[in-house]
Amino acid sequence: MKKIFSKLKIKHLSICSLFLVFSSLTAQTPSTVICKGGTIIYREFNTGSSLPSVGWLWTFEGGNPGTSTLREPSIQYPNAGLFKATCISIFSNGDRDTNEAYILVIDGTLANIPMRDTVVCASQINLNLDAGNQAVFNRYIWSSPNVSLKPGDTLRTLTINQEGTYKVRVENICAFSEKTITVKKGIIPNLELGPDLFVCRNIALTLGGSNDPSYTYLWTPTGENTPSITANMAGNYSCTATSIDGCKSSDKVNLIDSCPPVIYVPNAFTPNDAAPNDVFTPYIEGFKSMNMRIYNRWGEKVFETNVLNDGWNGLFNGQPAQDGVYVVLLELVGNDTFRRVVKKDFHLLR
Repeated sequence: MKKIFSKLKIKHLSICSLFLVFSSLTAQTPSTVICKGGTIIYREFNTGSSLPSVGWLWTFEGGNPGTSTLREPSIQYPNAGLFKATCISIFSNGDRDTNEAYILVIDGTLANIPMRDTVVCASQINLNLDAGNQAVFNRYIWSSPNVSLKPGDTLRTLTINQEGTYKVRVENICAFSEKTITVKKGIIPNLELGPDLFVCRNIALTLGGSNDPSYTYLWTPTGENTPSITANMAGNYSCTATSIDGCKSSDKVNLIDSCPPVIYVPNAFTPNDAAPNDVFTPYIEGFKSMNMRIYNRWGEKVFETNVLNDGWNGLFNGQPAQDGVYVVLLELVGNDTFRRVVKKDFHLLR
């Protein structure tokens, strides 16, 4: 086992020197680095003084044990940190000499390298690879079999702009970890639904911008998963296509109702369980929302609905409403987004 010699101060032509024996360290230095849980064997060495040392008082910050009177104590360091070791040599004439050394104990445990295989859904690659495990005593070594890297690519992160295979090795005196990933450009779906269209209600149109069988599709608001759909109503439609690489492309089209809206409010109905005219139902076309309220002659609300093309069956509080004149108030929002209000009297006849 090789020894590390630390020059310490001379007194009375004798020297108290700390020889640190650990692993395969060979550098001559006044201190050393070891791993948490590691052990150092300390040695006091008389370099040729006419007076031999006859006693030793050792103190070890962070060490186990923390003190010793042996000439060659073996000390374990269970925790990470920077610790001082002190040696007091006692000579045969009673003189003493004090020397110190500092020991850096590191927790060299490495976490999993967070990189993973990556598909870039863009025309250009601009990606930062991160090896994690940030610590001043860690070393990072990047390599690639098909991409030329710079000689200085030894930092924790690596910026890349090319597809390829990338490998990083993270190491310190206690441990090492390696990981290899691939980075590639993903297939971006080509999807185009075309320009907005003017339509008239009840006219069906086929919407679709791609028929690639390798894509998956999702339409809004219909929720369909086919490459194309049939649209029977005006409104906004959008589609998202996803390639086998997970890359997405979306487009939308607005079908604008160009027909004028239609409103017809009957002036009477007969809720007598005999068709027709059992339900009071206004006829409307070209509207996307409706609120209908019906009041009796005393201004009491007897019915309300927000459902398009819904109607009143002539009941009030579960009982047949009286014959007479009623008022209907319609608040409508057209496919053209304009709001319309209609108020009209009608008769309930039994």
